[in-house]
Amino acid sequence: MSPVKAILTGVVGILLLASLIGYSGENVIDGVPKPVAGACGVTKESFSDVPGSGAFLDIDVDVSWTEDSVWVGVISIETYDSLDTTDVGNDDGQIVECSKVEKVDFLAGGPDSEDDSEFSWEPDGDEFHIVIGTSSSSPGGGILPAGDFQTSGFDVTVDYHASGGWGTIVILFIIEVGLIYITANDK
Repeated sequence: MSPVKAILTGVVGILLLASLIGYSGENVIDGVPKPVAGACGVTKESFSDVPGSGAFLDIDVDVSWTEDSVWVGVISIETYDSLDTTDVGNDDGQIVECSKVEKVDFLAGGPDSEDDSEFSWEPDGDEFHIVIGTSSSSPGGGILPAGDFQTSGFDVTVDYHASGGWGTIVILFIIEVGLIYITANDK
């Protein structure tokens, strides 16, 4: 029975180490259309497949983009439902007036992230929408521009890191200590 305990101790130790180190990745989205001055684009469909940070999982997301006159933000379903969206857009997104979008509460990013062209975010597991807007100094004046998006695009880079949350690490640590104790005292 002793070899089984030693193998189990090793497996739990590897899981603990993997939880501490985690997994990182990068996703580059090429050619995101740039909105014309005064227009913002918001995704029609919400994103629901991103797990939230918490006791079991710790997720950190860093978003950056290559166009300095554009901002990117994340809004909740409730905020999306409160927006006055138009029928202008395509299958992926809708156009909204930037002067109204800039006043909503963003989960991450938004008009304040434009100068840095980046933001960091810890998702909470709730559904969300992505918003892209132009500089607040761009003309708009409460009137939605005639055009919607320019054909020239910019690139968005999403870097993410997922590791075990504090609950997972504590549980694995307690199990590992217990297994080491049992294995060491096995006669």
